[in-house]
Amino acid sequence: MTYKILLIVNDPKIRDFSCEILELASYQVLQASDGKNGVEQAMAEHPDVIVTELAMPGLDGFGVLHLLQNKPLFANVLFIVLCSVLDKKQLRKAMEMGADDIIVKPFEGEELLSCIETRIRKQLLRQQSSPSSDSIKSSLRTENELLSYLIQDRNIDRYNKKQLVIREGDRPTKVFYMLSGKARSFKTHPDGKDLVIDLYGPGDYIGFADLLSGANYSETVETLDYTELAIIPRKDFEEVINSSTVASQKFIEKLIQRSSHLQNRLLWLAYHSLRQKVAAAILHLKEKYSCTPNGYFEINLNRAAFASIAGTATESSIRTLGEFRAEHLIELEADGTIRLLNEKKLAELII
Repeated sequence: MTYKILLIVNDPKIRDFSCEILELASYQVLQASDGKNGVEQAMAEHPDVIVTELAMPGLDGFGVLHLLQNKPLFANVLFIVLCSVLDKKQLRKAMEMGADDIIVKPFEGEELLSCIETRIRKQLLRQQSSPSSDSIKSSLRTENELLSYLIQDRNIDRYNKKQLVIREGDRPTKVFYMLSGKARSFKTHPDGKDLVIDLYGPGDYIGFADLLSGANYSETVETLDYTELAIIPRKDFEEVINSSTVASQKFIEKLIQRSSHLQNRLLWLAYHSLRQKVAAAILHLKEKYSCTPNGYFEINLNRAAFASIAGTATESSIRTLGEFRAEHLIELEADGTIRLLNEKKLAELII
């Protein structure tokens, strides 16, 4: 099989050099000098591999990724990007948008060939070893089997406290399954205040709702503690959703539960008092993250993060937490730790 490679490279020296090397290696090579022409050729020629510069006038490499990665036709196409400087932000953005590999300019011909050959080989192995849709459909009969299929042998991303997992507005390229840790999803008001939409703990899936809806991420997700997440690529997630009744039913239920939760939260924030909101936030945290081995509940959060969960101003939540401490309902530590002392009386406040 002769692989078709599309070079979208603005620099004519790099384009001619890369084309010559690839043709010597018996690849069929297409060329484009800008992003717009590259996308048009990709739509017309259906290449197996697309190599694109990131920095180009007009439609740049990020634009190429955005336009083509959204189309099912390019689900199995390998995307390799060329950049001049190994900028961590650019690197992360390119990988989040679906790039399979990155080559830093200047590069040798051997490096380009090795990168393409390695990626093609890995893709072939993946296709040969991955089960067909029919076998997935017949093998997944329970939720435990579904979970095992989704997270087995996945890459694990590790995050420290207060690191972003998802940024609102980015395009979904994966679903996360939380193995350990804590996280919050929130939206930021134009005045700069955050409002927490949901809390996540071990066993939760993150990002699936936006991926299923076909929209960009609607919320930002930030870790509240050291967190480990299994990464489920978009293609794998969509395949199992489309082929397994167990999977589709499971995530439809999750969408319904999430919608109901959001409606209830909005009603609660609209109609309850400050003390009720702060009390409910503490109890919600306890319900979500359980107790310590010593039998009591405590959690370490900065006051702004806690206020975003309670749906109050930071100053208001600090004042109310101080009142609860004076009433011996909780203990507060200088490092941000909140320790629950009297759950029963706290619960009576929100009845």
